[in-house]
Amino acid sequence: MLTNEPEVICVNLEFHDITLDEAPHYLEHWNMCAQRTSDYCFPIIWSLGPDYGTKIAYDEENDLYWLHQRKEGLNDLAPVGRWERDDWPRILRAHYGDEIEIDLVPETLAEIWTRELEGCAKVETTDDRGTWEYLYDIHALATLAGNKYMKKRNRVNQFRKNYDYVYEPLTDAILDEIIEFQQSWYQINNCGQSEGLVEEDHAIHRILHHWHDIPNLCGGAIRVGKKIEAYTVGELAGNMLVVHYEKASLEYGAAYQVINKEFLSHMVAEHPELEIVNREEDMNDEGLRAAKMSYLPTGFLKECRVNIRFI
Repeated sequence: MLTNEPEVICVNLEFHDITLDEAPHYLEHWNMCAQRTSDYCFPIIWSLGPDYGTKIAYDEENDLYWLHQRKEGLNDLAPVGRWERDDWPRILRAHYGDEIEIDLVPETLAEIWTRELEGCAKVETTDDRGTWEYLYDIHALATLAGNKYMKKRNRVNQFRKNYDYVYEPLTDAILDEIIEFQQSWYQINNCGQSEGLVEEDHAIHRILHHWHDIPNLCGGAIRVGKKIEAYTVGELAGNMLVVHYEKASLEYGAAYQVINKEFLSHMVAEHPELEIVNREEDMNDEGLRAAKMSYLPTGFLKECRVNIRFI
C-alpha cells in the first residue's frame, strides 16, 4: 500500500523518480558496492519504481545514491556506492538524525556499519530469510552434470525427446512474441488476484518495452513448434549473471527446467567470465524455497533490517 507520507526522509537531499537517463551513473555506483544484490540492480529499482513508490537522490558530497520506497509505509533503503569508508557516523547522522531504520541492507554493509559505529551508536540487525538471494555455480546449472542433478537432467532430456523445441536469444526479432507470451501467462495464471504478480507484470512490461535503454540486459526463450513457451530475462554483472524474471507455460512439463538450463548454457558459452548465477530470493514462499534449494545453492547474498540509535 502506498501512503501519503512526505517524500523526503534524508535531510538536504531531493528525492525524485528514477529515470532511464540515470542508468549509467547509477550502475557505476552499484558496481562499487562490496555486495551487489539484485534488489539494487537498476532494472529492478527502475521497473518496480512506479508501483513501489521508489525515489532516488544522488548525494554529490559523499558520492552515494540514497533510495526510499512508499510501499507498505515509508521505508529507507541502503545507500548505493562505495561502502568502505570511515565517515559513516557523520554521513548517517547528518542525513537521518539520531535514530535510523533501514530496510534491505546487504549483510556486508550491515557489518561495516556495526564496526564503524562502535562506541557512538547501537546497531541492531533483524534477519529476514525471505530476502536472501540464492547463488549457484553457473557451470553446474548450465550442464546439470553428475548424480546430484540426475532428476533434473532426466526431466530436461525427456522434454527434448517429447518436443521439437529450439532456444532463441531474446532479440528484437522475438521481443513482441515475448510480450504476448507474458500477457497470456498473466491471464492464465490469474495474476490479477495477486498484488505482487500485478506489480511484477508491470515491471516486466516496462523492461521489455525499454529493452535497449537498460544496460547489460540479456535473455532467451524456448520455442516449441511455432510458439514461445518460456522465456527469461537476466542481467550481466561481471562474473555474475542475475536472473530477474523467468516464465514458462505449465502446459509443457519441465519447461522451467529447460529454459533455466538452456539460458545458462548459452550465456556461459557467450560469456566465459561468468562464474555465478544469482536467482534471487524466495520471499518466504515454501514452494519457491524448495524449488530454489533443489538446485543446490553454493551461497546466499543476505539482507537485513538495520536499526541505528546514536548514543
